[in-house]
Formats: sequence, C-alpha cells, structure tokens
Amino acid sequence: MEKTKYQQLASDLKKEIESGYYSENEKIPSLREIQSLKSCSLSTAKEAYRILEEEGYLYAQNKSGYYVQKQISSVIFGPQNQFYESVEADDRIQQIMNTVMDPKLLSFGAAIPSETYLPIQELNTAFKRAFLHKDIFSYGDLQGNPNLREWIAKRTSLFGYRVSSKQIQITSGCTEAITYSLFAVTEPGDTVIVPSPIYVGLFQILETLKLKVVEIPYRSGEGINSTEFEKLIKRHKPKVFLFAANFNNPNGLLFSDQTKQNLANISYQYGIHLVEDDIYGDLYFEGSRPKPLVSFFPEGKNGPRSFLCSSFSKTLSPGLRIGWVSSKTGISALSKISRAFKIAENHPTQICILEYLKRQTYERHLKYLRREYKSLCQDYIQLLVRESEGNLKITKPDGGFVLWIESALDGDKLLLDAKKMGMAIAPGSLFGLSKHWNQFFRLNVSVGSSPKIREKLSLFAKRFLKK
Repeated sequence: MEKTKYQQLASDLKKEIESGYYSENEKIPSLREIQSLKSCSLSTAKEAYRILEEEGYLYAQNKSGYYVQKQISSVIFGPQNQFYESVEADDRIQQIMNTVMDPKLLSFGAAIPSETYLPIQELNTAFKRAFLHKDIFSYGDLQGNPNLREWIAKRTSLFGYRVSSKQIQITSGCTEAITYSLFAVTEPGDTVIVPSPIYVGLFQILETLKLKVVEIPYRSGEGINSTEFEKLIKRHKPKVFLFAANFNNPNGLLFSDQTKQNLANISYQYGIHLVEDDIYGDLYFEGSRPKPLVSFFPEGKNGPRSFLCSSFSKTLSPGLRIGWVSSKTGISALSKISRAFKIAENHPTQICILEYLKRQTYERHLKYLRREYKSLCQDYIQLLVRESEGNLKITKPDGGFVLWIESALDGDKLLLDAKKMGMAIAPGSLFGLSKHWNQFFRLNVSVGSSPKIREKLSLFAKRFLKK
C-alpha cells in the first residue's frame, strides 16, 4: 500500500533521527519550519510529528517546540553517527584476528588474495632479474626508487589524480601509507571522521595515534550523505576525513562521482584534510577505473591537504610490502616522518616490481583479476542465498573480492561455529567501534571455488536455515 504524505514525512524524519542527523535531546525544526523545508501542509506536518511522538522518537516541550527523545537509542534500529573520545580496539581486534588468520583453517576471513590469483611465476623471474642489478644491496633513494615512483605517477595521473614522481613516497604497504598520512596532519586528541563499516586495521592506527573518532554510516544508494557529513563536521570539527571511496572493505561499495565531488567540496570548505585508501581501486567490475575522491579536491598552498594511499598487496602479492602515498601538497612533511622511522624502503623488492612491470603484463593481470573476482562474487552469492534459503542478506559489491553479509545471528558466535567446521570468517564487529555490525560478517571470495570449498560454504550456509 502506498504511504500517505504524512506517513512518508514521518518515515523521512525517522531516518534522519536514526542516522544521527538529529541527535539525542536536540531541538528539531518547528511545524512551520518543517512545512517550509519539506514543502508540505501544516496538517501533514502535525500528523507526522504525532506519529513520531507515539513511536517514542520525539517529545514536545511546552512553548519551546519538539525535541529528539533523551533515550533515543532505545527505539532506533540500524547504524547511527557516533563520537568516540578514544579508540581502544587493538586487544579486541588481535584476539579475533588470531582465529581469522589461523593457517589451519580455510580462511574466508582475511582479505588476502589467494596465490591462485597472483603472478607467482612472473614475480620469481622478476626477482632473479632484480638480483643482477649492481646496486641491489644499497639503501636506494630515500623517497623510493625514482623509476618506480615515475611509473606510479604516470598511472595515477591516468585515472584523474595528476602527480609527479616527486609527489610520491614509497612505503611498506598501504597501512603504513595511511599511518604516515595521518601522522603528517594530526596531533593526539584531534578528531577523524570515518565511514562505518570500514577496514579493521584503521582502528589500530587511530588508537596508536591517540585520535578521536566520529563514525558516519554508509547509506544505501549513495554511500555517504553529504548533508549528514556537513552537519557532523560542524558539530565535531574533525581534522581529517579517512575513507575508501572505491570499493570500501568490507562492503565493496563505490561512491558516485557526484558524491565524491560533494564530499570533496565540503571537506575543502571546512579545511578538512583527506586521507584516501584506494587499495582496491583497480579491482572494478564494470566500466572504467574510477577516479579517487582526492582528484575532485581543490588544491591550494594554504588549504587542507589530500593523500592518496595504495599498494600492490591486493594485486601482485601482500608479501612484497610495497605501497605508496601520492600527495600534491603533503609529501615533504610525510617523507620527513618516514625518514624518522627508517632510512629507506626495501630496495630489492622495489627493483623486483620494476622488472615485473617492464614486461607490461600488469594491465593484463588486472583484467584477469577483475573477471575472476566478479565471477567468484556472483557464484558465492548464488550459492549462499540458495543454501541458506534466502536467510542471508548480501551486499553486492562493485569491486574487490570480499562479501559483506547480514544474518540473524551474532557474527562473533558465527566465527566460533565456522572454526568448528574448519573455516574462518571475519565477524562484523571488527569493522566498526559501535555494535551496528554485530550481525554481519565478511567473506573472502579469493579463496576460490573448488568442490571442497563449495562444500564448506554449503554446510556453512545451512547454518542459517530457520528451524
């Protein structure tokens, strides 16, 4: 049945309250103001507010107006914006990750590409060629091998973020790239705004750097709501926006170009630095390589800085430990931080990657990965939905190689159940500071699709059948 106008208005306002757009005990627009804001009649506004009062979302205060309930969390279901004075995640994460990374288990939990999909033979050949270089055992350039930085600069510029080799710092993987970027623009006690859910390792970085956190949940159909984003900036005054706009881990979502533009404009307007995790950007399923959000960010000498972080860990090999940061205005400060921790990056591995890239097989390899991962995601979704008889709600990813799945069961308990079956999953509690994701879990499809693997998945999916 189609909703009446007042029911639709009540539903819209309820979503805004549930999202945290209006927080606990906050005064909301008056009936006259909401009439103007939502282009509705006064009677429609009154009836919508009546519904919200009855359902416990609002209360009226005599001669003052309407306010969000003081204990609004008791009636809200679903993700909300939340602020954290400190992050204490490392012990909890490590305890769970010990199971997720257990080599004795079939690991659907860790977002690590299987060797099946890595160019192992070609890398072995590249290493042999690398050891013929006369300077293989030197420190090498402090900012990273110039030729490798040049290759990264040219490729980064092709998908919309134009940088030179001098604006790139090589790092030991993407996590270190993100850490140095945050280090360059924050001090302990600063606030960082992050989407939720997001990559588990970021919480350990935020805890180590002693940063405060505001979580802003992903919204279906748009990623991050720009109005909601701006209001949170005004309220909490964050120093940095830390995010993955291209195929976020764990939900595989891609921001539209319009969303990227809106978030970039708002961030620049309020002086918010950007730190973008683009490690999955090359693993898109449709169309062309998406632009990073930082490519929409205005650049000025006195304005906020942007940092684009990535690595070869998801495409060539996680063990190579070669990542990088691209930044038009922040590399000098970041490189100084890098040199404080180490003199140089792994020189032999950088030369190995260059030898591999000389063979011009990288784009062909990426095309192969995109085709395989898209097919695996489709196969896994079909199998899991069929064997669970529709009791699993799976977010269809736009890229990458992980699936984000909601069930009626607790993710932490599912981890223990899966362990008994000889497999590991990643429970949803890893991917946020709040309890929004306790009934979610993540699966890595890069494990493959052998008969043994499909049998394990089928048995696991039957765990969700209603009894």
